[in-house]
Amino acid sequence: MKIFSIFINILCLKYCVSITNQNNEQMVVDVVKSYEKPTSVVARVCWESTTVKRKLAKMLANLERPISVRYLRKNETIQQSYPNNHLLFLLDINCENVEFFLKQADANKLFSKSYRWLILGNSINDNGSIATEFENLSISVDSEVIITQEKERNYILLHTIYKLRPHNKWNMEYYGTWAPDYGLNKSDDRIHSNVHRRKDFKGEPVFTSIVAEDNRTKTDLFGLRNIFIDSLSKSSFPSVVSLYDFLNASKVIIFAETWGYPINGSWSGMVGDIKHGKVDLCGTVTLMTLERLRIVEYLTMPTNAISVKFVFRQPPLSYQNNLFILPFTSNVWMCLGVFVFILVAILYINTKWDRKKYEIYNDQKMDQTCLPPNWSDITLFVLSAISQQGSSNELKGTLGRFVMFIVFLAFVFLYTSYSANIVVLLQSTSNQIRTLADLLNSKLELGMEDVAYNRYYFSLQDAYTFKDPIKKAIVEREIASKGKPNFMKIEDGVKAMQQRPFAFNMNTGIGYRIVSALFQEHEKCGLQEISFIPSTKPWLCSQKYSPFSEVFKVGYLRIQEHGLSDRENRLIYAKKPVCSVMGGSFGSVNMVDFYPVCLLLLYGMILAFVLLGVEILVQRWQKRGSNQSAIQLNIIV
Repeated sequence: MKIFSIFINILCLKYCVSITNQNNEQMVVDVVKSYEKPTSVVARVCWESTTVKRKLAKMLANLERPISVRYLRKNETIQQSYPNNHLLFLLDINCENVEFFLKQADANKLFSKSYRWLILGNSINDNGSIATEFENLSISVDSEVIITQEKERNYILLHTIYKLRPHNKWNMEYYGTWAPDYGLNKSDDRIHSNVHRRKDFKGEPVFTSIVAEDNRTKTDLFGLRNIFIDSLSKSSFPSVVSLYDFLNASKVIIFAETWGYPINGSWSGMVGDIKHGKVDLCGTVTLMTLERLRIVEYLTMPTNAISVKFVFRQPPLSYQNNLFILPFTSNVWMCLGVFVFILVAILYINTKWDRKKYEIYNDQKMDQTCLPPNWSDITLFVLSAISQQGSSNELKGTLGRFVMFIVFLAFVFLYTSYSANIVVLLQSTSNQIRTLADLLNSKLELGMEDVAYNRYYFSLQDAYTFKDPIKKAIVEREIASKGKPNFMKIEDGVKAMQQRPFAFNMNTGIGYRIVSALFQEHEKCGLQEISFIPSTKPWLCSQKYSPFSEVFKVGYLRIQEHGLSDRENRLIYAKKPVCSVMGGSFGSVNMVDFYPVCLLLLYGMILAFVLLGVEILVQRWQKRGSNQSAIQLNIIV
């Protein structure tokens, strides 16, 4: 009897285990189907029968979206990396060393965003508490961990669990129920994302770091009496406050002196607070750099009105070009040169003919006002015609006078066209400064807004600046050429940009507000921008791999969709002014405008003295030669 009883119990146990395994198989398949997206399964289960494992693999492979499954061996670790897309970890909590397995998964951040878990077995105690195996795991708001609670008649409850902070209590969400009769009955709330369901932080503090270069900002973050001081923080902080309201979180603010830069292997400022885990969120927008990408996660760009660029008015055309060669194109200049040579040749032939005709038909000497047939006099005559000057010599014959009329008439038209173009060009501006190389080679003075990020980027401490030869040359030759970098307040920089050819690196959102207030309408035309910093658009950011990053991102996007960020930005920032009036006034001619003419006059005067010296030497040489000839003649006589 005892042997028979033991045999019956063994059969019952095997039957119950078989029923349980069958239920687990079908429940796993139903849960995977409920995701409605591709899924690959990595399983660590304690099923001794390979038939059951094969059956589960076959059931998953026969779904509408075929799914692969990989079984981990009994003592196999989980240290290797896994792709974090479309992956579901299947774990039986009744297996041996399950606590060690969970700690390994936690160390490899496998409970973070995009990974999904399904824990088989009874993970909820009778008193409603979560099993102790999960106690020290980092299952946060971005996790997707489903645990099961077995009820009578193979009825199973499914819940998802998470914690806001490691020291908080567990939050448990109802996922659905499963029974052999009707399968998985999924909760209606699961149609929403984790962010939508878990955005209530229930008063949990969220730590935020805000840059405050001026101490007055710490007590007046909402004040707009002086928007030029810590404007980036004052525009960002209202969005941060709205995010706290969206999350129902407590506000904890930490102030930093700078945005944060790598100094001797460590980070300072706001980024340093993020890296060291002091805060969860950046409360001031910051520029995106390659070094920061390893530390922070950029969430959203709150406005397009902010950028950091060199802004300058288009300089006069004479700052980039010689105005006196611009009226005509190169082809026209070449044609004019050929035309002058042809005129000289024609005039030479004409003067020869006049001289010969005069000697044949007149017995007297030739008139002194006649143009002599030599190249120098003819060239001077043509040059006088080009410059609209008279000449003491002229051609006497009818043909010669007709040629003179044509010459002077042609150069009158050329002179009129040339001088009219010069007048226009004197009032024109240059649009040739479009790159940093153009800015470096221009005659513009450079200046920078006195803020922390400009002091960092306009120094050779920044690796990007140091490696770029153009930026390095700008720093060495333009920024620090006088020993002291040209940093100034944004108001002074905008005024300098209005009064003289000056390029000012500034926050364009604030700078354009000052431009709109100070510049006249015609002065707002021709404003150009050139970027020195790699990424000029600032972003709000959080900790790298923070479990709250997705919640923060969605919150910021909701705030922007409702127009709250746009309202705050409109109070502080301004867009680039629209050019509505062109040529409102005429500026005086500067020394730069007629510098080429002065240079030509100087070279001409030098050449004149050189030719005078040559003539004196030639005259003395000829006089000496004539004296020697006279002496030799006297000796012979």
